[in-house]
Amino acid sequence: MKQLPALLLTFSMCALPLAPALSAEAAATPGHAAVRDGGSEAANKQQITRLYQLMGADPQAAGRLFAHDLIQHDPQLADGRDAITRWIAGLGRQVWTVKHMLAERDLVFVHAHLGESAADEWHGNNRYDLYRLDRGLVVEHWAVTAPAPQRSANGNSAFSDVYHYTGGAPATDPARVELNRLLARSLSEDVFGKRQFGLLDRFWASGYLQHNPYVANGRAALASVLPYIAPPGASYRVMHAMADGDLALVCAHAADPGANPDAPFSGTAVCDLYRMVNYEMVEHWDVAQAIPGSSVNGHAMFGSLYGKHRQGHD
Repeated sequence: MKQLPALLLTFSMCALPLAPALSAEAAATPGHAAVRDGGSEAANKQQITRLYQLMGADPQAAGRLFAHDLIQHDPQLADGRDAITRWIAGLGRQVWTVKHMLAERDLVFVHAHLGESAADEWHGNNRYDLYRLDRGLVVEHWAVTAPAPQRSANGNSAFSDVYHYTGGAPATDPARVELNRLLARSLSEDVFGKRQFGLLDRFWASGYLQHNPYVANGRAALASVLPYIAPPGASYRVMHAMADGDLALVCAHAADPGANPDAPFSGTAVCDLYRMVNYEMVEHWDVAQAIPGSSVNGHAMFGSLYGKHRQGHD
């Protein structure tokens, strides 16, 4: 049996408080502050909820929720408020339906269906959008998107919630949420980056519920395709990891065997969303987008630039 990393051994033994391990991991994560403010996170969620309400009703009002000097990572859009406002207006009568929303510190993640009908989850677009907010305005934006799959090996759409708690969802205290984030990140790196496939037996539920259209439900189905998802020599680098409630998000830059993993305008942008119960993966959604060789804004799809441009936005 392969030896697990110290952090994962702590999880596997259902250990007591992990303050030292958490502090070390947080310190090793660039830009990841040690303290969360539930009040500001709730306010940020409320602001992004308002954004999605306005995008279909009043694009100009929606645009005013972005900073004038918005830093844009969506490769099809230029920097700035004007470009994203024009893009929103150009969507016409398409309907935004928020499926999942996570907030952590100054970031809000939204998993949404964009299409002609909210009821038709088998057409339209599967969108994973990440927003950084400062003083109520969106100052930085990332997006990974793909067409919604029209059929699925597991029978689930890319958006539905299938897992059901017995007796209702339990409360998730801040320590557990942070552990979920650390575990999701560490497992993603170890399984997809280091090919430690044996970890599935410990941290993935046997009845794992799948929304990736190419993989059937169940841990065994995932195990059968992992050698193809993470072939020898491939690169997998986590760029964002966050958690809220029982959900954890991991976004990564993946590169094929032989490709340069440090080339920002090549490879694949991948985001995985997990539902975690008792430190076990029970449900999974994802999206993948080929990274274009250039972008309208000149920025890579991943990376955080706002810390270098903190002054002068409004």
